[in-house]
Amino acid sequence: MNGRITLRKVKKGIHGLLTSAALLILAGFASFPAKAQNPAPSSENLPSKPDPVSNSHNFKPMNPYVYPNQNQTPNIPTYEPMDTTPEPLATQLEPFDASASEPATEALPVAQKNIRVYTNEVIVPVTALNSRGELVLDLARKNFHVFDRGVEQPIDRWELGGDPLAVALVLETSTHIEMMAPVIRGIGSIFTETVMALDGEAAVITYDSTVEVRQPFTQDHDAVARAIAKLDFEAPEARLYDAMSTSVDMLKQQSPRFRRVMLIIGESQDYLSDSKLGLVLREAQLSNIAIYALGPSSTTADLRYGADGLPTIRLPGPLPSVTTGALPHDPLNRPQFTHPELDLLTPAIWLIMRGTNEIQNHQLEVAAAATGGVHYRALRDSTIRSALDRIGAELHAQYILTYLPAGERSAGFHEIKVSVERPGVTVRARPGYFLAEEPN
Repeated sequence: MNGRITLRKVKKGIHGLLTSAALLILAGFASFPAKAQNPAPSSENLPSKPDPVSNSHNFKPMNPYVYPNQNQTPNIPTYEPMDTTPEPLATQLEPFDASASEPATEALPVAQKNIRVYTNEVIVPVTALNSRGELVLDLARKNFHVFDRGVEQPIDRWELGGDPLAVALVLETSTHIEMMAPVIRGIGSIFTETVMALDGEAAVITYDSTVEVRQPFTQDHDAVARAIAKLDFEAPEARLYDAMSTSVDMLKQQSPRFRRVMLIIGESQDYLSDSKLGLVLREAQLSNIAIYALGPSSTTADLRYGADGLPTIRLPGPLPSVTTGALPHDPLNRPQFTHPELDLLTPAIWLIMRGTNEIQNHQLEVAAAATGGVHYRALRDSTIRSALDRIGAELHAQYILTYLPAGERSAGFHEIKVSVERPGVTVRARPGYFLAEEPN
């Protein structure tokens, strides 16, 4: 009995030991991962659970005008400032529009905010006439050839008619032409209709002992006509060159969308001006201003003012000839620049280069020749009206050719020649342009 009790006790003890050992082993496994990990944070510090993303169309659309919060710089194109000389025309370009990112715009260099581009584009208005003196209006770009100092130039732009006109109407009001006062006062309607036309603008400048702006630039036809109708003819002087200089300054201020024209009605004479004709013509060349003139016959002026009743243009020293033949001479061995077979380009270029007032009795003819315009002689009322009508028709029916000159761009006079590939057609264009010396 004692032996059975002992054996049972032994078995019971062994079972208890095994049970304890199993519990100890389970407790050890349970404590191992707890020691290998950091203490679990509290639920308050845990980040919020992100929203699940199912399809691409559920993404929030991006705003192209708002940059992300990251420190990123918008991709703004870099513009390099261009500056080529000489600079007949300057075009102001607007800065890059980065209004969506104002901080980035403020950080841009000054050169990237304000870019000025210069171009050497040359504008050549061309009048084409047939053998009967009628305007030819059916020419194409391929019919024209333009030469700059003998080098043919590719024509970049070509159009018929061109931009609207800005016309400075310069009227002599001296007592020398008082006999023409009634017809001059009555030209307002034909001038506004044929020269200004619907989209042009005009200013009225008069000259005698003073130069007065009777009407600043306007598109009001009635205002221009009223200014012309109120003219008085009282003083004997005629400050022609000063009036031309004032007109050039006013035309230079007009919008680039206008073609610039100076139309002078008066005698080809100047008295007491401070301005130099050569310098005025040079500035007109630089500003693309064409000069047209209308007035009494130069023959009348020659008989009234010329020495010995002979046509004279008094020019000192040898002249740079642009003609193909020898200059004709009068009986006193003076060069006759007013010979019917000779144009006035040679004295015009000489005046521009020298900046002098040496021309006598033929100032307006030379001015027109230097800028591609024409001078009309008028002795009667009907002649003045028909000449105005012809000037208006020509200005609105010119071919406008533009090109970027290839070749030498040195200072001085650059001769332009325009030819047309059509038999019997002649052209009239500006004889050239003047480039001033570059500033140091």
